[in-house]
Amino acid sequence: MTFAKVYGYVKYFHPSDEAVQVDWNRFSIYGAAQIAKCKSKKELLNTLNDLFKPIAPSIIISAEIEDWIIDNGNFTPIDTTIINSTFWQHQGVSIDMEQRSQIYSSKRIHRNVEDLLFDYEPDFGENITEEVGDGIWCMIPLVLYCDSQNTYPVSDHEKIENLKHELENVNGTDPENLFLRLGNTINVYNVFQHFYPYFDVVEVNWEDELRSALIQSFVDSNANDHIITLEKFMAPLKDGHITVNYPNSERCIYVPPISWEWIEGKLIITKYYGDIHPIKLGDEVTRIDGQDPKKYFNEIYSRISAGTNGWLHYRANVKSLQGEWNTKVSLELNGSSTIELERYMNPNRQGVYDLNARYREIEDGIWYLNLDLIEMDTINRLMSKLNQSKAIICDLRGYPNGNHDFIRHLISENDTSKSWMQVPQIIYPNHEKVVGYELGNWMEFMKPIKPYLGDKETIFIIDGRAISWAESYMGFVEGYKLATIIGQPTAGTNGDTNLFKLPGGISILWTGMKVLKHDGSQHHGIGILPDIYLEKTIQGVKDGLDEYLEKALELVVD
Repeated sequence: MTFAKVYGYVKYFHPSDEAVQVDWNRFSIYGAAQIAKCKSKKELLNTLNDLFKPIAPSIIISAEIEDWIIDNGNFTPIDTTIINSTFWQHQGVSIDMEQRSQIYSSKRIHRNVEDLLFDYEPDFGENITEEVGDGIWCMIPLVLYCDSQNTYPVSDHEKIENLKHELENVNGTDPENLFLRLGNTINVYNVFQHFYPYFDVVEVNWEDELRSALIQSFVDSNANDHIITLEKFMAPLKDGHITVNYPNSERCIYVPPISWEWIEGKLIITKYYGDIHPIKLGDEVTRIDGQDPKKYFNEIYSRISAGTNGWLHYRANVKSLQGEWNTKVSLELNGSSTIELERYMNPNRQGVYDLNARYREIEDGIWYLNLDLIEMDTINRLMSKLNQSKAIICDLRGYPNGNHDFIRHLISENDTSKSWMQVPQIIYPNHEKVVGYELGNWMEFMKPIKPYLGDKETIFIIDGRAISWAESYMGFVEGYKLATIIGQPTAGTNGDTNLFKLPGGISILWTGMKVLKHDGSQHHGIGILPDIYLEKTIQGVKDGLDEYLEKALELVVD
């Protein structure tokens, strides 16, 4: 844990030329292996200094806390050739991240780039001074003097070359390697420790979670164990975007030809495909491979990061069915009959989950639009009919199909929500003193267009499957009161994702920015809330009813 903290401080906040030359993924593995050899506090101090001095020559790691904490400006030597100072600025973070968009960026100012990302510069002499372990302190400068050749002080050339050589020999592919598992855990800890934007609304002791994940890493022995540990490590962050992908993940996505959900406290079959005697809609699953369903699902829940219960249950309903191709699952139904099913369907391609028609006129003048499926071009072709309708029911129990321009037909004035998207601007670690936010919105293109449909009776159906862009969409509906919203809360997770890769072929997706409701209140972990809250019933499933759609029809007919 001591190594993990120093690692994050140096990687993300110490601007030396030597630090940016390091392969940090390999260094995490190598460093964990060296630290694991330590048998005393003295050995730990010596090893930490041996590890970090070549890449951060101005660092101090010591058991003594003396004048150096106060007089920290003296630890970078001043030379007449030094002409500038350098420091890190992070807008979100891009170090070791896949550059999926230009929203997130990390730059060492006055090294390879001169322009500031944002208008804030730390002073020379500012540093990180922390107790990183029991009686172990570190001081790491945030600002270094530099010229066109070096940052100062300059590291011992032989030591940095020796370190690079050692890192070349590190095994960075096999999760059966304990130190790879420890290194990955350390990397995950630091990404979120310094850059996750929702610690202010998520109740989690992240340091305790690190301790648990490190301990479990010593117990784990293979790739599958390691993935489960990482999933459980991140689950308390309640970030519905968090997804752990790994080389064999595509082998484990197949499901049997059924869907199920928890309804009225029971696990109920809600859909099946083909003739699967004796399964019927509404059957209760009373055993899964001989295990009580609640106990079976509790293990699944522990591996899912979710902002709301709706997203948690949706993800668990899928994950609990998944496995490798042609593997089997045994189900006891209604406390009596048992059936064995093969996993052979791909839920992403086979349409396992309920999807209604793209659109239809349900009754005279009442139109239904499935926003998960219908394209904007199709909506435009229907526009004259929608303009003559008396009611429009919009189904967003999922993810919009590029049709957000439909909102523009519901608004009568230009959007004025200026700052509901916020990318943190970071100079200091541990979310301390966030210096500002890069503010974002949809004002540029969220302007009304004709025909105006806001005078129709409009219903939006939502549930926990609506996440991210769907919640941006629904944020306008909620914020501008464009419709009556029915169903269940959305996923409570919005904001552009970021992605980082780890040794062993593992990649992790997460939320890199903060998103608020249009009135400035919290969205994360809350989601879009329905005006009318609905629950499915077992009888409704048996009768083949879409009870949410039935309720929408009842509202518009009344």
